[in-house]
Amino acid sequence: MTTREKARNYVWSRIESTEREYKQIHKDIENNMTGVVSMDQLEIRLDATDRKLDMYNYLFKLIELDEN
Repeated sequence: MTTREKARNYVWSRIESTEREYKQIHKDIENNMTGVVSMDQLEIRLDATDRKLDMYNYLFKLIELDEN
């Protein structure tokens, strides 16, 4: 397996994991299930997870566009 393939697989797994995390946080906010954290903290976490997902998608796109 090439380094490019390994990087692609790694980033893809991070995307999948981060999407699950984002969906769970969003569901918790919708259902008002904050647990030990405040709603504000959940919203901050949702925003941070969204930014992380954007970053992983950007990296995945770069890897896909790489011609090496």
